[in-house]
Amino acid sequence: MAGAFRMDSRLFQIVEKTVNLIKLNIIWVLCSLPLVTAGAALCALHVTAVKILEGEEGYVFRDFWRVYRSKMRLSLKLWLPLLAAAFALGFDYMFWREVEGNLAESMRVLICVLSGMWIALVIYVFPLAARMETDAGVTCRNGLLLVFKYLPQSVYLLFITGVFLAAALLWTPVFAAGVFAGGSLLAAVHGKMLMWIFGKEGIIQP
Repeated sequence: MAGAFRMDSRLFQIVEKTVNLIKLNIIWVLCSLPLVTAGAALCALHVTAVKILEGEEGYVFRDFWRVYRSKMRLSLKLWLPLLAAAFALGFDYMFWREVEGNLAESMRVLICVLSGMWIALVIYVFPLAARMETDAGVTCRNGLLLVFKYLPQSVYLLFITGVFLAAALLWTPVFAAGVFAGGSLLAAVHGKMLMWIFGKEGIIQP
């Protein structure tokens, strides 16, 4: 039994990763609270979650803060237009929800499709920003190209995101777990697929 708690044991490694994911989730939430800084927090979340997933993490806060600080300016240029687009989609949906008829139904479907594209773009853009030294326009364009170039993988990432959100809303234990480590765990799951895609594209490590 004592062997299970050795530093190199499987159980100890699982516990260590779980604790690090909880730490990362708390830091990510706190750094996202100003809202305008959420883009930089997403960059740092991706890099740090992948380090935890691959067992390369050092100090979670230090790893997070290094990326968060270095990518602040670029992430603002990416996040603010995306944030404005999210508000626009939300207001449009609320408007068309109160309207009846075929046109309103078509518009609601279109807004849902555009919202899915928005989420997919966010999933790609900030990990790209964290790993490439390109300006905001090029980063956004590359993210959009990857969404469609790897469409099956993009659908998978959206599906996983939807499952996480639905499970958290429908099942209290999952919601509780999500409060502690939901964002970092989802970033780690996304990161596994994104690193495969980035590897095929020859995108360098940060």
